[in-house]
Amino acid sequence: MSEDGTMSESEESAPPQRANRVREKRVQSIMDAAEIEFARNGLNGTSVQSIADRAGLQKRQVLYFFKSKESLYKAVIEHIFQEWRSLSPVDWNRPPKTVIAEYIDHLFFQAETKPHQNKLLVAEMLSGGTFGVEIMEIRDSRSIVSNTVALLEKYMDEGAMKRTDALAYLFQIWSAQHFYVAFGPEVSFFLEKDKMGREDWTRFRDQTKAFALSFFEMAQNSRKGGI
Repeated sequence: MSEDGTMSESEESAPPQRANRVREKRVQSIMDAAEIEFARNGLNGTSVQSIADRAGLQKRQVLYFFKSKESLYKAVIEHIFQEWRSLSPVDWNRPPKTVIAEYIDHLFFQAETKPHQNKLLVAEMLSGGTFGVEIMEIRDSRSIVSNTVALLEKYMDEGAMKRTDALAYLFQIWSAQHFYVAFGPEVSFFLEKDKMGREDWTRFRDQTKAFALSFFEMAQNSRKGGI
């Protein structure tokens, strides 16, 4: 590492594969630290120095890779959207109830294992969503969600799912995921615990699935009644 905190001459002159590994490791440590700092303190309450301290780096190293706090914040938001999308294990060609159950499992797994990501996105939207909306525009998130809505409406047309507002149905699932993170202290208070445990996450995930899957059960019961 050089005196100004950027990559040293030896690192820059290292074989490309090694230099890339050093760069990727450093950028990842900055991103991980920034996620937590932004989630805890928001954009305005976070400093580049606090991110550098958490990452175990110098402030100049952070600014070597990200020219400003705002550019780092935007990169973090974009990374969260990308991670949530790329890590989804859902096979959308499977039976409808399996698709929805796996989708909720995935959302709650992300909320439980990386709650700071949920907190950061909630805080971003509450502050006006300037960066989040811009990133959703770039990622064409409307088309992604429209495809999911179309799939739900296909289930309804085929009689597999009770007819409802498909977009509102999705929002209700998302709101449950975010609620247990954003209002974690309130939930823990009523549970009479310091914080939610694994069994609590399982309980609330299963309850959310019961709500979501009830639309398929109602359709099934309606078909039976019509026989």
